[in-house]
Amino acid sequence: MRQQTKVFLEMAAKKRTEHIMKETPDAETRLAMDDSGLRCALQVFSNGELTRLEFIESESTAGQARYFDDYFDVASSIGTLVVHFPVSKYSRDMASAVYQSIMGEVRKRTDREVSFQGFVYDDVGNFKKVG
Repeated sequence: MRQQTKVFLEMAAKKRTEHIMKETPDAETRLAMDDSGLRCALQVFSNGELTRLEFIESESTAGQARYFDDYFDVASSIGTLVVHFPVSKYSRDMASAVYQSIMGEVRKRTDREVSFQGFVYDDVGNFKKVG
């Protein structure tokens, strides 16, 4: 199951990378897989500088409070946070509620201006913005 999840996350990250490259052709992306193989992060660079980190969560990690500190760390250090949940676990409305909670906590923890985007994605790698 873990290997299937890893392969699925890699596919989703590839689809997301394609979308990023259409929007920002000069961007560079790198995939960082969590040791568990159940979540990953897509690092987005511009001119060699990390400009954002996009967390792509699986069904088993999406919405888990134990991962929220990762979101807070990224938001406060980079200033841009993007989180993706699978629509198979979270509808757009449900994801929106979780994302609002995350942003509320981020605002409490940092004085920095933070840009946040939340998405849901399906089993073929289609991403839809939430909010």
